[in-house]
Amino acid sequence: MAAGWSGHGTPHTPPDAGVIPAASAPPAAGSSRQSPPVSVRGPHGFHAPVTPVAATADGGLGLPDGGDRGGWWALGAAAGSAEGTVLIAGHVDTAAGLGAFAALHHLAPGERIEVIGADRHTYRYTITARRTYRRDALPADLFLPRGAHRIALVTCAGAYDEDNRLYSHNLVLYGTPTPEPMTPGAAELRNLTGFPVSSRVTG
Repeated sequence: MAAGWSGHGTPHTPPDAGVIPAASAPPAAGSSRQSPPVSVRGPHGFHAPVTPVAATADGGLGLPDGGDRGGWWALGAAAGSAEGTVLIAGHVDTAAGLGAFAALHHLAPGERIEVIGADRHTYRYTITARRTYRRDALPADLFLPRGAHRIALVTCAGAYDEDNRLYSHNLVLYGTPTPEPMTPGAAELRNLTGFPVSSRVTG
């Protein structure tokens, strides 16, 4: 996953921060909605379409070639699942310059990420932690479709090896689902208007 192209102009690797959501926690109650991700977006200009990816012949995570697109680990969790990690990764740069996932170097715990599903629903997550790992030491639980539901966004970081076109580390941003906005029910609407919903005249 740490393959690189240029190594020039790559953002400085930020320090670790926040608390990693435990993958071993019990799954949440069953979700009524889940979908494969088709795009992801967030602060600092972060936006990328997403396509499903699988493992390469050497056991790495196969990513789209372009720097403007991310890869979703299709054997993991879908957006909105009751359990498992939604793993989305992308190149920090290409020969053409910085990629979309370079923006991950500027994201911090507390900021929000939105994943658009194939069902066109927006699944919201809040970043809770940022970690840097050696490129050969990514936690295995990032690839699991079980355990507590969370998202992991991954890109390259660290020193660049020009001979092998590899970065020394990977940057991982962890996030947990952001509660969906509540739609007011009859009781809430009555408190807001002072009248029962059934007595409102709309036509």
